[in-house]
Amino acid sequence: MKNKFLSVIVTLSLILTCMAVPAFGANAFPDVLSPDHDWAADQIDEMTNLGIIKGYTDGTFKPDRAISKIEALVLFSRVAGYSDEEYASIADFAYDKYQYLLEEIELGAYDSLKTELAFLLYKGIMTDDEITEYLADEQYLEEFPRQDAAMLLANLMEAQIKSVSPSALEFADADKISKDYAGYIAYVVDNGFMNGVQLDADTVVFDAEAPLSRAQVCVLLYRIMDKLNVSVESGKVIGVSTEGNTIDFVNSDGEENRYIIPEDAKIIIDGDASTLDRVLTESEIVVVRHGKSIYAIEAISPEANLVVKGEVESFVARSNFIKLTVKIEDTNDTAIYYANEEFKVTTDGVADDFDSIKVGDYVVVSLLGNEIVSVDRQTSEGTVQGKVKGISFTNPITLSVVTIDEISKKENLSEYTVSESAVIRKNGKTASLRDVLAGDEVILTITRGSISRIIATSSKGNVTGTVTAIKIAAQASVTVSANGIEREYPITIDAEFVVGGNVASIYDLRLGNVVKLTLSGETATRIEQTSTSSVTTKTGVVENVSTSYGYITILSTNNTGSFSEQIFASKTGGSVTAKIINGETGKEIVLKNIKEGDHIIATGAYTNGAFVAKTIVVTPAAE
Repeated sequence: MKNKFLSVIVTLSLILTCMAVPAFGANAFPDVLSPDHDWAADQIDEMTNLGIIKGYTDGTFKPDRAISKIEALVLFSRVAGYSDEEYASIADFAYDKYQYLLEEIELGAYDSLKTELAFLLYKGIMTDDEITEYLADEQYLEEFPRQDAAMLLANLMEAQIKSVSPSALEFADADKISKDYAGYIAYVVDNGFMNGVQLDADTVVFDAEAPLSRAQVCVLLYRIMDKLNVSVESGKVIGVSTEGNTIDFVNSDGEENRYIIPEDAKIIIDGDASTLDRVLTESEIVVVRHGKSIYAIEAISPEANLVVKGEVESFVARSNFIKLTVKIEDTNDTAIYYANEEFKVTTDGVADDFDSIKVGDYVVVSLLGNEIVSVDRQTSEGTVQGKVKGISFTNPITLSVVTIDEISKKENLSEYTVSESAVIRKNGKTASLRDVLAGDEVILTITRGSISRIIATSSKGNVTGTVTAIKIAAQASVTVSANGIEREYPITIDAEFVVGGNVASIYDLRLGNVVKLTLSGETATRIEQTSTSSVTTKTGVVENVSTSYGYITILSTNNTGSFSEQIFASKTGGSVTAKIINGETGKEIVLKNIKEGDHIIATGAYTNGAFVAKTIVVTPAAE
């Protein structure tokens, strides 16, 4: 089935209105009839007649009301095709692909919109880093500025943005436009998507940081719809011909179709640019048209739903089928797999021929159902030398290692699976994987794609400095400032803690105090803390937070009972000067992120009778 994006965008009213009245034209809105909104009246009329945006229960449209950043991002995602049923498979794929990233972003009541944000990332309208930074610390509630609208619109249109000096823009406020946005603004203005704001007969400004209004959204949507003129058709691939540049597929209505794909059409596979010859049979596919021409093919590859490893017992290649018998490594069971067509064969990751497969080979076989997708013969045994970055003890266990490229001298981070039978030695002695620490120099033996041997060497050392952060998690760490340099040190699970000469625990460490770390590689195995008399520590449960005056009221407890006291996050009541850290993540946060019920540890000193914190560690209340 083919769907125009016009039908899709009707759903946008979900994020652009509050309580809606029955659909009627813009001419019925008294606050649109004024001369101030003549420039948008026709577009508002069109959008409301289509049901894309509706008015309020009081009969007004509120054309000057601003939209928020999160509303705008979702809007652009849906304009890009998220809500179209023909894009359903790709929308699901996009969420699976970016879920790991979006889980780290807190959106409060807007958390359900992350599926739309994933589609935005899939379409390349924003990058991982951009969207993480854009939405952090409740910025998603802020008003959506016109300069950001220019950037997202240009990205939606896949524009090639040229470097433009703000002074080249013909606006009276060009000197106030950031050079980072100048190219985007030039594009949307040159293509008629956005215009300047007329202040008087002789003065036109772009007003880059002003929020985008509902009226401007109507005009922008109208122009996007007119320019894109997009229709899409989804289905499943049943054949691909690179000679004829054709794709055969069954669409969502069960109809078989064959399309000739233009040479300049974009081929997107699993979210990345690719070529027609890499589109696999059984792929989910969306054919995208601009007008009558095929603009793009977007495909989601059939996933190899099983990967098996083992030894080849037999390999038979006939004219009409291929049969591979494998003795499975984990179970010693024998399994038979087939292929009706050619499949990918590699040896140690390098392309090879079918006849390279021999009885006794160790192979990694990727399967779709019981059908072979690829076979990798793993024959080599190699070594890797580098420094341990970290270890993940989830299944499978993996070791991250930093190596140095001999030619470029650049650092590379690689991750390897550790075999359950791996032999481990450290500093000349037999050891376990838990003895291998971040910062250790290692020589790894890689056999059949996994680490079979680890030779680790750990240098000894110590660091003395001031504690600036403490992270209590599965991988605990302490951040220490020494000689003007802050550095985070992982802490071993069996680390020794000494506070004031007595045996202690990580919970006895205090921010602002001096510590001496005993290091193995770059990991702390012993932490000795000495007190600093000028530092006072306050602990308690948050009762309320005043962002206006920069203080927190906490409920503290001592031998005489419970009492409330104030912790100031700034010296003057102005800008916050305290360093505020989430104790679970180790990341810095802002004062408004602290909530009632959170537990805090604050270090600081009394000034004119008030306790002023230098550092505040926050442990969020359990939900």
